[in-house]
Amino acid sequence: MLANDLQSSDNLSTDRGGTKYKSLPRSSFKPIPSVSLFTGAGGMDLGFEVVGFSTRCCVEKDEHSCITLRTNRDFGSKTGLHSFLREATVIEDDIHNVSGQRILTAAGIEKEEVGLVYGGPPCQAFSVFGKRKGLEDERGTLLWEFVRIIQELEPKNFVLENVSGLKTYNEAIVLNKLCQMLSFNGKYLISVHDYEIADFGIPQFRRRIFIIGSSEGRDIPPMTPTHGSMESSSLKGILKSYRTVGEVLEGLGEPGEVDIPNHKGRVHSQEIIERYASLKFGQRDTKTRINKLDPKRPSFTIVVGSDAGGGKGHIHPYTPREVTPRESARLQTFPDFWAFSGTSRHPIRQVGNAVPPLFSALLAAHIRQHLFDEPITLTYQDALRYLGVDYL
Repeated sequence: MLANDLQSSDNLSTDRGGTKYKSLPRSSFKPIPSVSLFTGAGGMDLGFEVVGFSTRCCVEKDEHSCITLRTNRDFGSKTGLHSFLREATVIEDDIHNVSGQRILTAAGIEKEEVGLVYGGPPCQAFSVFGKRKGLEDERGTLLWEFVRIIQELEPKNFVLENVSGLKTYNEAIVLNKLCQMLSFNGKYLISVHDYEIADFGIPQFRRRIFIIGSSEGRDIPPMTPTHGSMESSSLKGILKSYRTVGEVLEGLGEPGEVDIPNHKGRVHSQEIIERYASLKFGQRDTKTRINKLDPKRPSFTIVVGSDAGGGKGHIHPYTPREVTPRESARLQTFPDFWAFSGTSRHPIRQVGNAVPPLFSALLAAHIRQHLFDEPITLTYQDALRYLGVDYL
């Protein structure tokens, strides 16, 4: 089935916060029951549902992330704007307390029906942006909870997302052990994919690895990059240009000028405003350790920040302020109607923890093609349309 078989609902429209949105096309792919672990704000779920992976259960312990999931799910069902997470039950609990059977009961499916389990255990313990405490950090041990759930659910396939630092941490000992455990003595064929997501048209430099397991022994080749820097003459005519910060922010307007979810900025002192204004594109502010975005390049990686202080955005290229949670969400390719729960620090943490929905959709199509042996195609423009991302 081709991606352009998705059904359109162009005659419907609705609004959120005073802004009207056109209802999105509906997927006509055969649904594949799936389970989402460490769901966060639903970045992977949005992308995977584009090509028919039907999320039946989400497991997430953060209160505001769970509110985000439920609120957007219910808003879509009530208004007809979208069908994301329509079949999903949200389990709000620490994954240590969640059994495979509890997930199946919440999902309303049998073990044999689980086609895919996907998720990204919190990655700060291995991130090059953090202190890299690894398994000494409680968040590092959540990798083994992912392994446990796979063992209990026995899905046909699974996808584990994490930071690329896992490949280098402790000479890749943790990564190798993780892959060995996830193979379950040869039950799953394991492949590790390392992607710079900007190479696939996401307006942000963000390197991540994806550990993919197939119970049917299907090998999955790496995806081929579609975008790159045109500074290299050898790439001209082969790759499309990187998508940029300027493209994403164009037309959004300043905070207070438009009524759109999560588009409110922090109040800065005059000293900070003057300091931000003096920075050149790409330059780092030494006090806040955040960067001024270059409008002609992809964004720096959106990071979560510390547990105590919450997340921060980067510095707007034209206005001397930090970008708003909505602007950060655009750099992560969330649709504008996807609202995030909480005060300013809660949304930016949810955004920073997410896998960009656009990249997730492209990866999901690749997985469905190779692991489920379905001759589907999903173009970049179609992925944008089905996600409701109209600013790229």
